[in-house]
Amino acid sequence: MGSSCSERLAGTYLVPHPWLTMPSWPTVERIARVGLTALAAPPQFLALGKVATVVQERYAQVLWVRLQTGDADPGALLVTLLGAAARMDEEASQGIAADVNRHARHGEWQVGYQLLADWLVAATIPPAVLVVEGAEHLEAGSPASLDMLVSAFLPHLQVGLDLLLISFAEWDPRRLDPHGQVLGPSHLQLDRGAATLLAEALAPGLSAAILDQSFALTHGAAGALEAAFSAGAILEPELFRSAMPRAGNAQDLLSALGRRLLGRADRHSLISLAGASRLGVWHPAMASALGVSTLHRNEPWWLDLTDGWQQLSPAWRAPLLSAGGTRDIDPASLTILADYISSQGAGDRALELFIEAKEVDRAADTAVDVACNLASTGSWVTLARLGQTLARDYPAAGRSAEPRHIAKHAAVPWWRRRLVRLAGQSSAWTGHSPQRRAAPVTETRDARPPPAVTASPALPDAHWLEPLPQPEEMRMTVRTVTPDITAHLLGELRVAFHDHPIEIWSSGRGRAVFEYLLVNRHSKVRRDRLMSMFWPDVSSDAARNSLNVAIHGLRQSLRAAVGDTAVVIHQEQAYFIDPTLNIWVDVEAFEEQLKAAHQHLASTELVKAEAAFEAATWLYQGEFLADDPYEQWAMVVREHLRLCYLDALDRLGALRLDSADYAGCVAACLKLLACDSCREDAHCRLMRCYSRQGQVQLALRQYHSCAVALRTELEVDPAPATIELFNRIRGRENI
Repeated sequence: MGSSCSERLAGTYLVPHPWLTMPSWPTVERIARVGLTALAAPPQFLALGKVATVVQERYAQVLWVRLQTGDADPGALLVTLLGAAARMDEEASQGIAADVNRHARHGEWQVGYQLLADWLVAATIPPAVLVVEGAEHLEAGSPASLDMLVSAFLPHLQVGLDLLLISFAEWDPRRLDPHGQVLGPSHLQLDRGAATLLAEALAPGLSAAILDQSFALTHGAAGALEAAFSAGAILEPELFRSAMPRAGNAQDLLSALGRRLLGRADRHSLISLAGASRLGVWHPAMASALGVSTLHRNEPWWLDLTDGWQQLSPAWRAPLLSAGGTRDIDPASLTILADYISSQGAGDRALELFIEAKEVDRAADTAVDVACNLASTGSWVTLARLGQTLARDYPAAGRSAEPRHIAKHAAVPWWRRRLVRLAGQSSAWTGHSPQRRAAPVTETRDARPPPAVTASPALPDAHWLEPLPQPEEMRMTVRTVTPDITAHLLGELRVAFHDHPIEIWSSGRGRAVFEYLLVNRHSKVRRDRLMSMFWPDVSSDAARNSLNVAIHGLRQSLRAAVGDTAVVIHQEQAYFIDPTLNIWVDVEAFEEQLKAAHQHLASTELVKAEAAFEAATWLYQGEFLADDPYEQWAMVVREHLRLCYLDALDRLGALRLDSADYAGCVAACLKLLACDSCREDAHCRLMRCYSRQGQVQLALRQYHSCAVALRTELEVDPAPATIELFNRIRGRENI
């Protein structure tokens, strides 16, 4: 059977098995049927099994397509989409395939996409959806295949067939305007409740402290949390816990967990993993061709498809590559795998494996067949890239590109001369120079650097902070010492000792005393001060007795988690927390980050200032001691921290606006207005963001929201400057 590139592996078109163990993913479950939606975020934010569950519940028919690097070519993309049509009805699709390829060969891309869209609408059972996974590849070509898909293909899908794009790279929120919506990382994050439900479903028994750390490290990324908890269900709790302190972000955590799992894997598992990392999908027949066992293995990185196929979970790809789990395959095995892939008709994928195995002759033979097939399907850009790849990898092919050398070097193989000639023709046909082959998705960097945690001498346990996207030079080594006590006072009280949470407080007053001691833990608190603070209206004897009862109840509550360890010490008529304990308190971390942010502002280190302000806002998970709202002593502290939080959001929004990070500025302003709807400056900043993003209607609507809030809450009108800004935006001026 000759090699071709007009066929794709069957696993390219299979829908993942519904994944029912993720209880909730609110954003995906609420996706509106608007014709075109894109989930565009780094791989750790996407859980494909849950996406499959949602679309199969919502639609009568689901078509699923997995793209590869070569689909940046409009012709190759048409071939891939035609494969989806062939799986629906192979005989009926032959006619449309011939028509589409004929137009594609002449560069009539729009006609080809329109014909295919019309055929799909007629052939599917409404409501139906076409899911295109790996849509980030559509942005790699020139012209971008995504633009062709949206402008020519989408309008012909009508109302019966929706299009859902899944990109493993973040897109500008306006990328699909006005045709559809883009949901990015900020939309796809799980909230704390959903993350808790996921942990209970996959790895029941995790402590609240472990869950907090997982949530912070992953930024609530659904795919990363699913991957981490799935690994936690396999590993012993201690191994899972030990991976936490050394991790600075989601990939670090998954890489650490991956190394532990790979250490247990046998040769069969590693070879299958290495093969799947190159092809994206895997099948027992491939394993059999390599002499590898096909027994089911307890490995969290596989996503089950139908017909025995499996897919490597996107969230695991980069971590496993980092952990060295995708290299364990030798050239001989690569050659055997390439032969099998070629026998299935996927010659372009086989060619990649032959080149990697340095099988020059096999690559040459395959390349000739693939090149002819590329020409027959109008994939001129891919053809040019193929010629360049061979010319780069095999010097003789490069020399044959120069006509004066052909006669001189009569021994140059005919296939090399033919490929170079075809590549040159394809450049002339398309009007573009051959494009360099894009790197595989597992080896590319995200649009933004991966999240990292900033550590400072003043904040030794910064691994508890929410991960922040930061430049490489800002990353610092994270301390690996786990705190003895972790205490969250912002929001509801959460205290843990060596990751064992204190779940029951036997005394409400004892808990209040402990909160006060934590806040004042760097000094001894006199007994009479505690008595007057918590029992101001009773006699000294009664207050002393009440304090003794509260301290006894407090020690009973702590004993469940700390055993006989002395935490609260009474000495010289004063109480204090044992200063030898390593204690992390979110309030202190919050204030340290604010201090660092203002220092960076003063020295005009704006990138570092933005990172520190963002860290502070993530630490602020709610008002100070939100579940003890009537403690008199806490009210002043609560209001002070709230104002600090609002100021941090304000400064964060201003920095992001100045750096043209409009999406980030919008997020900060919306958080600020959720706390204080009358912040006119935040409304104005939002108006500027929306205007600069071309979303004039949103900017005008924001003005009206501002006016309503001011009249309702303060009975005043917007300031003249705000009205002037509104009029300038309404007049379509540049803001």
